[in-house]
Amino acid sequence: MCFTGVIFNPYRKQIPELVVKRLHRELIENPHGFYVCAVNPEVYVRTLDIDEFRALFSKLLSQRPLAVHFHFRYASVGVISVENVHGWRIGDYHVTHNGSVWAYINERVFCESLKLIMQKEFQEYLLNKRWEELFEYVKDKGFYGVMFIASRDFSEVYVVTNGKSVKYYQAKGITYATSGELLVGRELKSIRRENYINGVFQITHSEVKVIVQREV
Repeated sequence: MCFTGVIFNPYRKQIPELVVKRLHRELIENPHGFYVCAVNPEVYVRTLDIDEFRALFSKLLSQRPLAVHFHFRYASVGVISVENVHGWRIGDYHVTHNGSVWAYINERVFCESLKLIMQKEFQEYLLNKRWEELFEYVKDKGFYGVMFIASRDFSEVYVVTNGKSVKYYQAKGITYATSGELLVGRELKSIRRENYINGVFQITHSEVKVIVQREV
């Protein structure tokens, strides 16, 4: 089902080795395409080459990046291709998704996430920040999972969720938000116990602002 998330590191702390090891494990378990965008240092990569990516990702994490947005793909719908590697750009935003979109589940070439964000309605709602309409639109398409939307400079980071919760952790001045468990009960303390399901959220280093929320 893929793995995606963001890391905020405003104080340029060393990312813990336990976190690095878990991210590398997720990378190996989701081997069909890799994306990372980071600032300080500036990095933007979409590739199918796991060896190239693993070396680059390790180097990046060791450089104490200010912010990171990443996605590791496990192909379920659509061929394994660079086009289907997440981290697609819409305007100033990059979009990743862990989950499914039932309206495009029978697509043979493109993954269903890409088919969704290719739609003009999706792009219009996103670029104009019409969150209520965007959420209703993706829900009507049978959207399930967690979608991260991050601007290139990380001044804006949003999450769209439906049916799957986002996991939040904070440790030693670093904030993590991921589509699945990063570390279960080890060294990282969960800072949000609520299961945020069905809504749109804006993530910052210190808080999550609920923009749209729906009952489960």
